[in-house]
Amino acid sequence: MLLSQPTVRNLNVHYDLRFLGDTGQDEPLILRAGGVSYPLVRHNFDSLSANGFEYESEVLPPTHYGVSVPHDTSKVQFIRVYGPPDNQGIPTLKAAAISTSTIGKVFSAADTVKAILFLNPSITVLTPDHSDTVLNHMDDTDELRQMVMMLEQLKDTWNTATIITDDKGQPVMDKAGKPFYTYELHPYLLNLSAGASASIKSKIYSDPSLRGIRWNVQAGISHITENQENPSALAASQSGYHYNLKDGGPQYGISVAVEKLTNSFELDLKVTNSFIRHMSVYATFYKGDGITPIEMNSDALLALLRGENLLEVKEWMDALGEAEQLLLGTKSLKFIGNVSPEGTFLGIPVTESSSLFSFQLPSADPIGKLRLSIGSLGNGNSHSDADPSAAWIGIGATSLMELVIPTVSLIMTVGTESSKMFDTLFKKVKFIAPTVYSIYTVVKDIINDSSNTGNDVKNMIASLADRIVSTVLTGSEFAAELAAILSAEEVEEAIPVVGWGLKALALEGTVAQLAQTVGEVIASPRVVDFELTVTMDASISLIAEADDGQQPEFAATAAYYIVTAQYSDNTTRTYRGVIPDPKAASISFELKNVPVGGKVTFLAAVYSKEGWLVGGGKSDLIDNLLTPGKDQLVVSVNVKQMLYPLNEQTTYQHNQLLVQQDGQYSWQQTAAPPSETAENLGTGGSGHVLENLAGLTLNSNMGLLGYAWQASGMNIPPVDGDNGDNLQLYAFKNIAYGPNPNAGVMNTPKGFNKAPLLAYPQLGAESGAAEYFYLDPTGDSESGYHLRQIKPINDSSVPQNSPDREFDLSAGESWGRFNLLPASMAYHSNGYVVAVNPAYPVMQVLQIPSSGQSDDQAPWAMITLGPGTREGLLLQPELVAIAPNQTVYVLEKGNQRIQAFSRGGHPVAAFAADPAYPYWISLVNHDAAQDVKYLSMSVEIQGHIYVLSQYGNGYEADQYYLDIYTPAGSHLVTQRGLVAASMAVDLWRNLYTLNFQQISSPTGCTEPSVSEWTPSTPRKDEI
Repeated sequence: MLLSQPTVRNLNVHYDLRFLGDTGQDEPLILRAGGVSYPLVRHNFDSLSANGFEYESEVLPPTHYGVSVPHDTSKVQFIRVYGPPDNQGIPTLKAAAISTSTIGKVFSAADTVKAILFLNPSITVLTPDHSDTVLNHMDDTDELRQMVMMLEQLKDTWNTATIITDDKGQPVMDKAGKPFYTYELHPYLLNLSAGASASIKSKIYSDPSLRGIRWNVQAGISHITENQENPSALAASQSGYHYNLKDGGPQYGISVAVEKLTNSFELDLKVTNSFIRHMSVYATFYKGDGITPIEMNSDALLALLRGENLLEVKEWMDALGEAEQLLLGTKSLKFIGNVSPEGTFLGIPVTESSSLFSFQLPSADPIGKLRLSIGSLGNGNSHSDADPSAAWIGIGATSLMELVIPTVSLIMTVGTESSKMFDTLFKKVKFIAPTVYSIYTVVKDIINDSSNTGNDVKNMIASLADRIVSTVLTGSEFAAELAAILSAEEVEEAIPVVGWGLKALALEGTVAQLAQTVGEVIASPRVVDFELTVTMDASISLIAEADDGQQPEFAATAAYYIVTAQYSDNTTRTYRGVIPDPKAASISFELKNVPVGGKVTFLAAVYSKEGWLVGGGKSDLIDNLLTPGKDQLVVSVNVKQMLYPLNEQTTYQHNQLLVQQDGQYSWQQTAAPPSETAENLGTGGSGHVLENLAGLTLNSNMGLLGYAWQASGMNIPPVDGDNGDNLQLYAFKNIAYGPNPNAGVMNTPKGFNKAPLLAYPQLGAESGAAEYFYLDPTGDSESGYHLRQIKPINDSSVPQNSPDREFDLSAGESWGRFNLLPASMAYHSNGYVVAVNPAYPVMQVLQIPSSGQSDDQAPWAMITLGPGTREGLLLQPELVAIAPNQTVYVLEKGNQRIQAFSRGGHPVAAFAADPAYPYWISLVNHDAAQDVKYLSMSVEIQGHIYVLSQYGNGYEADQYYLDIYTPAGSHLVTQRGLVAASMAVDLWRNLYTLNFQQISSPTGCTEPSVSEWTPSTPRKDEI
């Protein structure tokens, strides 16, 4: 059989070099493509169709062209135009372009700009069709036009030839004795590339045709249900011990699942990586206490490994030799393999490398915990307390594979048929390991530099780029080995321009750019941990409460229950079961392999067959441990009947209003809500004027409402001054929403110039626990906006004038900080605070530390997601709320939707109403002619989502809408005219609002009133 070879076409390349000025009739210009040089000829202006190339009459022809340049449409290549050498003897780089499957193209200044942007490692693709798609996304953008104008203004100075020097300032020479050099982009041009890259990525990372090519999505898991298919739920037991994966993620693009765990503790773990990076995987085994790591030597580790993991680790040990101890772990932290990106390498299909990790758990004693530490290039604000050396191999491999190889491949014209070549490269440990070690030795100081922590990694990546180019790529052994693997000789040609993409990526690493772009890899923690831990069984009893002296029983219509186990440091579990006889006094069931450790609250919700909530209750917050002599955790939950369904006819009715009389607060029963609207807010000045309302939050365990507002006449000084009598300041306070609101009263002794948001868990620990926070708005983006702890009370025995009823604003501790000032934030029961701001298309996720830190040592929030329209990306995120099952909901004004996420920033398929779009629900629009302001979002126990919005200026009552969406994502009901500035829904569907009505506190301070609303109760024949 005769096989045809790939078609190679002869292309007449036309280049418009006007932006460089008159290059001169006799100035030699050389086109470099595919390792071969071709002379460019000045165009004959008398023949506008020379060489068969046609021009539109109104378009001037290009200035130069090259005849019969080979052009393989199956390959993408980086072509360059060189002029005469400069005074250093280095050829001047006049222009560049990306050559793709498109033929008959005139290359201009715009193509040089596109080439600069295309070399950004987070944009590059290596397949022709997809590269055209990416390049087309650059067209007709303001950012591209700005760069083109700058390029034309800079003329020949758009890049500068610079000789590479070593640490002693001496030139680094190639094998021919000539100095290596780079073409450094002009700073103006380079700085503009950051904004342009962000704009382009918002398009290409939303383009469905680039899925699996430039981006992937791993669906998140916000909670685990007993009846869902979940590989991580597999477990084995022996001698009473059970094991389960604590939280398999995904987190920051990584997930882990238990594929097999036998009774003899042979374990298979599958690790999946959806971001374009290579990652190193390390394991630490802990003794039965789950605290003490087990030390082992290399032989002991090898005795535990199985299959490909055993072979891979042996290869790395052999390849690293004496350097083994530096990269393969410590006495207890052990390297067990690598994980590459899924499916393709920048568009080129590659064999998925093994992500299955097989080993035998240590058998001397049942272990208490196995921790996988998975690391790569990222910021130093890791959520891990593991040794940071777990990231070194991942950093080196990513630097080589994802940052350097794409540019080398473009220079060497690597095509789609080269998948086997990449497969070989990825598994060539004898080449990769020494290169990774070289990268480690030259960049370890900048990676470990304490100034390169937090989210801003610009300096770190810029320095990493310089050192990789100057030290690693210029090594003769590296170039020769890589050339042999890639069957090419032009590896060194990539050195002058590799830095373009790396410097552009570095600019993306600034906080300002991370706030505006899709920065998956560099925005991730350097190390992400997953743990296999001891589990136990539990017995749960639902106890029906007696109603009005009657026999205890569940509601007559009770058909099924859902129990939510909300853990303090683990993924929430939900359990569903049927109620065979609602007249029973109790129902008991067993749970298998539930997590051990931390604290847990069990929420029970009872539903009719129609899905109406007809009963509910919750346990105390308890220690999630077995009691001595018990082989199960035993928990009882009292369930009270309820008559608050939600259906299309549901309306909320005003029930009671917070008033102040005779120096005390009280709830006034009234069906008439306050009549004030946004028109009643003041605009500054002296006296007592309510000016702005900044949000309402609720905590069920302590029965507290917390809210913030701005007013004059607060009778408190500002935090940064002495006299605040006539200032417009923000304050916050607590009240109890039970019968006696005074029991929970707490006030701020000073006021703020910006809104101090509150973050309370919907369920929370006892008084004094580190779960109640306020955002200190006095910071800035450099030092951070700090999360401060507050200690609320709900105790009627504490006098109203007691100092204990003042929030302590003087505490110097921080529990974490945000780079970007949050506009909405919510508390996640795993110990995280999630925040958004409509000015930034990102979500900030802050893991709260175990104790407070000094401000300069406090951890930074992670910046995740980025701009776009597909699942996992955001536009103008206005509000965030967290459901009892730990699903994070973000309301996006820009995309007009509510999107579901896990705390790791992965989209969750939470909505079943439209199978085509399980990750979000579309918001109803009540008046497209008016701007809408989304005021508040809250979620009740079943998962109904409440959204409060205001259309127009909010001066009329009918401009306010309360919309309720079902857990499946369909729109259920709209209630027009429910006027409030903010709202919160408790677990049992009671609604609390922060009103525009102004009242005076017992101490004479200006503040807003608060209302309670209850849903309509059905008739007896509806139940």
